[in-house]
Amino acid sequence: MLIVNQIENTHFSKTEREIVDYIIDQGMNIEKMSANEIARNTFTSAPLLVRIAKKLGYSGFNEFKSAYLKELAYMLEETDVDASIPFLLSDDLMTISKNIALLEKETIQDTEQLNHHDELQHAIALLEKTKKIDVYGVLDNILLAKHFQTLMMDIGKDVQVIDQVTGQKRSACLADETHCAIIISYSGQTEEMLEVAEIYHKRQIPFISITCMAENSLSRLADAHLYLSSREMLHIKIGDFASTTSLKYLFDVLYAGIFSKNYKKNLETKIVVASYVDDRQSEDEYINERGCNE
Repeated sequence: MLIVNQIENTHFSKTEREIVDYIIDQGMNIEKMSANEIARNTFTSAPLLVRIAKKLGYSGFNEFKSAYLKELAYMLEETDVDASIPFLLSDDLMTISKNIALLEKETIQDTEQLNHHDELQHAIALLEKTKKIDVYGVLDNILLAKHFQTLMMDIGKDVQVIDQVTGQKRSACLADETHCAIIISYSGQTEEMLEVAEIYHKRQIPFISITCMAENSLSRLADAHLYLSSREMLHIKIGDFASTTSLKYLFDVLYAGIFSKNYKKNLETKIVVASYVDDRQSEDEYINERGCNE
């Protein structure tokens, strides 16, 4: 769980740690407990629960409790494949193949369910009306962003993928009212991404966050927020199978949503661009348009 991971990486006093351990041990049972009741059960005081919540970035204990229960309920939903460890030492190749296929299917369904119509529509509207789209991320997120950049370029949308080498804070400072950003961080707490988000927020330039579904600092600053499938642990995992699949799906949905706003014009543009830049051919006449027309 992402909140548990955040808890494990936050410094608490000995008494605060006793409260935190009690909350984790009780799980969904804390739903009907008040702060005073938890304090009594741990022989502590209610103000300490508020202090713990604030250390984790929440305004108070009730906000933390709501976020924790929401994430716990989500993680307890039954799935066919563990997103963090989708195959075991004893699994043969075909079992691994089946599990990866199931994981990708479940991940896309999960991502679709986490992102509701109004928020998607708002994100697409922000991207459609802007002149320049800046995409920020780290590691493999950048590779997927470049694929999104290519798709958007082919329908005339100006997308810049800004990595750490390019200078992310510098680029954020140079953005103006003609820009809109997409800022990606699975945890929503990546320091570099939060610094970029603060610049956009302070300068009142809109941006869309793409994060896990847990409450986080990045999504709180965003003008629109989209959610990645969030069953993958931050550190205890074989690979980024689920988060990668989820991000690609979201990029494809954003591209398709913008494409559909001016479908006929975008389709014509896409075909013209492809006729000049894509020289691939196939012996299969069904997928080889040139072969079909000859």
